Amino acid sequence: MMRLWPKSLAGQLLLSLALALLVAQLINAAMIYRTQKQAIENQIASSAAVRLIGAWDRVEAGQPLTRGDNRGKHRRPRWMRRGRYALSAHNPITPGMRRLPNVEDRLSDYLGNNGLEIQDIAIAHLDQPMPQRRRRQLANEALDSKNGTYRTTILAAVQKEDGQWLSARYAAPPRRGNINGFLILQTLILYLVLLVPMALLIRRVSRPLRTLTKSVHEFRDRQEPVTLTPSGPQDISQLTQAFNDMSARISTMINEKDVMLGAIGHDLKTPLAALRVRLENMDDDAQRVQMIAGVEDINRTLDDILVLARVGHPMDAPEQVNLTALIQTVAEEFADLGKDVELAESPRIVMPLHITWMRRAVRNLISNAVRYGEQARISLYQAEDSVIIRIDDDGPGIAEADMARMFEPFARLESSRNLATGGSGLGLTLARAIAEQHGGKLRIANRIDDKGVVIEGLMAEFTLPRITT
Repeated sequence: MMRLWPKSLAGQLLLSLALALLVAQLINAAMIYRTQKQAIENQIASSAAVRLIGAWDRVEAGQPLTRGDNRGKHRRPRWMRRGRYALSAHNPITPGMRRLPNVEDRLSDYLGNNGLEIQDIAIAHLDQPMPQRRRRQLANEALDSKNGTYRTTILAAVQKEDGQWLSARYAAPPRRGNINGFLILQTLILYLVLLVPMALLIRRVSRPLRTLTKSVHEFRDRQEPVTLTPSGPQDISQLTQAFNDMSARISTMINEKDVMLGAIGHDLKTPLAALRVRLENMDDDAQRVQMIAGVEDINRTLDDILVLARVGHPMDAPEQVNLTALIQTVAEEFADLGKDVELAESPRIVMPLHITWMRRAVRNLISNAVRYGEQARISLYQAEDSVIIRIDDDGPGIAEADMARMFEPFARLESSRNLATGGSGLGLTLARAIAEQHGGKLRIANRIDDKGVVIEGLMAEFTLPRITT
């Protein structure tokens, strides 16, 4: 399903503004329609009042409402045409007609203000056939929706004190002007006047933000100081300057840490080497072997710590490496030591890698598999946008509660992953750091049988972004 809400700041601001303008125009349209409706109702009521008051006066004066003798002092006015006025015993407005209650209230007020005593009042719409000649004359008037065949007529009737109904018929006032077209044009003008300058302003603000975001990602990968030229509004410029200062401080701290760790490694490895030389001269063979093994464990742990400290800011650029051949070489090293390691048939994949670190990560994962799962089954394949190295073992697996903790430095499971069986607790930590340094990720999970009950071993997936040559 297509995502309708944009992800970018500029897109969200522009869409929000466009929606706000649309809602405002809809409210404006509703208010204009209501005002126009009230104006038409007032016009209908005032026209009905004029006609009914004139007809009322003629009835009270004993003058005729219908065609008759128009000569003499009782000559019917010209505006009182045939069939437009009637005096009857029954209400001429039937239940099926469209009543206008709002107009009835206004007409009642008009007639009351002119001193007419009425018992009841009714106003409704009538649809009457319009002659062809009249349709041509009223071509610009508001007609009914039936292609001008019918015209809307108002029928207003009031009941006198004697019970008779006095009625008048007249054409409804037309709705002049195309309000919908006006509102559409107004909305387009508002969009042009507001959205275009807003888009330019948002672009001016978002450009330095995009540059800053890109620099943050670059700093995360290389951890080298980044200097950006502040631009845009004052807040964005201050944020850019703050990032420059922060990246410089962090880079300085990382460099100081590397220097310190290098010095520590050098200062520790020298006495450890001298200690091993002395241990070679011990007479007790059992004690000599155990102490030499302890010194080797310290050296390996020290090497892991130094490698982990350097991951994330390499000194050398990545080089094109045959990943399949690299994994095959590491697997053969374990096989030469008598370990049960097997690499499934895999395609040739060449991609830019830090070869020393990648070899270290693969070696750590295979070492964990053969140490705790007795065997390692390696498979390498390409997904849609990534390359995946999968290593399966037949070990006891890891409890789900301890899965995330295994990536922490020096984390071990007391039952098997301890110093007695080897390992410093940095293998998974190093492998994940190397994966992230290459833009990938490392995931471990238990392998469950087909019934979903028994744990058959542990699975490690080392995912790298797909980069082919």
